[in-house]
Amino acid sequence: MIIRQEKFKDAAAIRRVHEAAFEQAAEADLVDALREDDEAAPRFSWVAVADRGEIVGHVLLSRIYIEDVPSLALAPVGVMPVWQRKGIGSELIRQVIDDAREAGEQHIVVLGHDSYYPQFGFERAIDYGIEAPFPVPAEVFLVMPLVRNGLTGVKGTVRYPKPFSAV
Repeated sequence: MIIRQEKFKDAAAIRRVHEAAFEQAAEADLVDALREDDEAAPRFSWVAVADRGEIVGHVLLSRIYIEDVPSLALAPVGVMPVWQRKGIGSELIRQVIDDAREAGEQHIVVLGHDSYYPQFGFERAIDYGIEAPFPVPAEVFLVMPLVRNGLTGVKGTVRYPKPFSAV
């Protein structure tokens, strides 16, 4: 398995990954729309490639804001069903976290399983005074500082770019 940055030619394969992983087109449509959105354009996008060159996983970080403070959204993360539960999603997530940290980003927000994302360092966003712009249980709206004190003074409502409103 190789984890590498997304290439332009990977778009159709990435779409297939998300359609299969989520059994619907919404997340694949989100990825396509984010690529076209100047404000949210993907900052970090990685794929997992199997031995025969097949793309079997994808992860994306896009620009969002907590009030007016730049942040990143981890969404979506998808792995082909036959490749799930083999650590591929975790490797993809670790890669984009490392990239964001190295690029000097301060934090990442995710809407996801409270039993999965804390292993990477995500915590309840509400505990930092950060809220979702829509009703969601506090335990699934999470944030992770990428640097020490990365969330100091950061409070308010997350502002997602337009493509997210379609999901």
